[in-house]
Amino acid sequence: MFKKGQVSTEYLVILAVVLVIALVVVYLVGGFSGLGAGSLETQSKNYWGSTSPFAIKAYKVSGSTMELEVANNDLDRLTITDISVDGTSIYSTNTTFTSGESKVLTGTVGTACGAAGTPYTYNNVVVTYDKGALTDVMQTGTKPLVGKCS
Repeated sequence: MFKKGQVSTEYLVILAVVLVIALVVVYLVGGFSGLGAGSLETQSKNYWGSTSPFAIKAYKVSGSTMELEVANNDLDRLTITDISVDGTSIYSTNTTFTSGESKVLTGTVGTACGAAGTPYTYNNVVVTYDKGALTDVMQTGTKPLVGKCS
């Protein structure tokens, strides 16, 4: 006597389960990665923290000063000769890194950061380095440096 109501309820339960599974799959595939203000910053930090041969493990900008914690992820000794951001050289002192070594490098950006907490984006990050007899090798990032002014 209650068959129609039971079928409708079962249908709604199955539909809800399918929707939940679809949302989980879309989330895991990265369909919602663009949501939220902090996601670009997180993506930037994750990307730059794992690049090779040089990784930027941490960075911050205050006024026109940028600090970069740079690590050599290569097996060989490398020498940074230049770091440029948005086409402007911010660091041009030859600095040698042994394999696995990290150093904090400080440079001056062309476009100053605003007040503390103001978001910034610096595109076209290029690290120029020497590796043995190879000189002026360029490592160009595919993601910008994104963060908040400090």
